[in-house]
Amino acid sequence: MSTQQHAHVLVADDSPTRTLGIIQIVRELSYVTTISTSTFSGLADAVGRTAPDLVLLSTADSPDEDLTTFVRPQAEGRTVRFITFGHPARTRITPSSVSAGLHGFLPSSATPEDFDRALSATLAGFTYFPSEMVEELARYRMRFPQLTPREQQVLDLLSGGLSNHRIAKSLGIKEATVKMYVTHVLAKLKVESRLQACLKARGLASAAA
Repeated sequence: MSTQQHAHVLVADDSPTRTLGIIQIVRELSYVTTISTSTFSGLADAVGRTAPDLVLLSTADSPDEDLTTFVRPQAEGRTVRFITFGHPARTRITPSSVSAGLHGFLPSSATPEDFDRALSATLAGFTYFPSEMVEELARYRMRFPQLTPREQQVLDLLSGGLSNHRIAKSLGIKEATVKMYVTHVLAKLKVESRLQACLKARGLASAAA
């Protein structure tokens, strides 16, 4: 596997203790030459300022919503690769977050060897997710085959409770375009409201027409 030999890694976490622990692990990887840090709220600014090759993003203290809104930032026109780490039960991964740049997940129990495998795979252009998450992503994609990829992204964000304005900001499109996609999603899912679409996306209701 070919790994980028001069990688710059950004560690984004609100806990100084966790950040220090992650730095101690990452600095031992021969292909990581520079490491910078950021708080969760300062992530977008840090990405733009430091132009990292990869971001290690903690989900321990992050808002409980789709990660797409946080992995969307770009650095100098390049797509930034992200790996999240934290508790699996608190980490929501969807196809839209993967397409936005999420390349992997590491549980809180991950070893230095796990970090090495995840970072080297991601820097080489691959993804690194536990098998159960890969299976869940596959099931998620198959659940609504009638939706286009963009409509699926809108549904993902809609089910996370995001407004049309925030969906537009996350996807980099106009709010009027989001409204159009929402209308298409409701029609294709045969539901009458955003709430019904949200429940159906989460598997909590059949929401028959």
